[in-house]
Amino acid sequence: GAIRYRFAGPVPPAYACHCGECKKQSASAFSMSIPMDYSTLSVTGETSLYESTAYSGITKYNYFCGKCGTRLWHSSDNPPEGITLKVGTLDNSAGIEPLGHLWVSKKQKGIDVDPASDQQSTQPADLLHWRANLGSKK
Repeated sequence: GAIRYRFAGPVPPAYACHCGECKKQSASAFSMSIPMDYSTLSVTGETSLYESTAYSGITKYNYFCGKCGTRLWHSSDNPPEGITLKVGTLDNSAGIEPLGHLWVSKKQKGIDVDPASDQQSTQPADLLHWRANLGSKK
């Protein structure tokens, strides 16, 4: 509760990432995110920032709660413009399912992926375009 946020509009389509970094960050088999513009968020409380290097080589800015350590969102811009908000930080994530999956080549055994979802073996060359069009095929 040290940091709260609200965003305008409906919840954007979610996706799951199965890369090694997301597995470590979430301490789970994958991480679920929703891409959005940072400008749609209204944030109370002060976030902490941790810089890391993504597998692609770009610097990733990871915003988290300094009290409990929960990652809230990350961005490739600082200050953030386009972010990927972590689904697990929503007050109610019931009913949110990933419409796409990244890095399915690294997927944990035993995790089933909806065959109708948009599955990428690694990461699309144009990740921003992929995120922007997520769910448009359904």
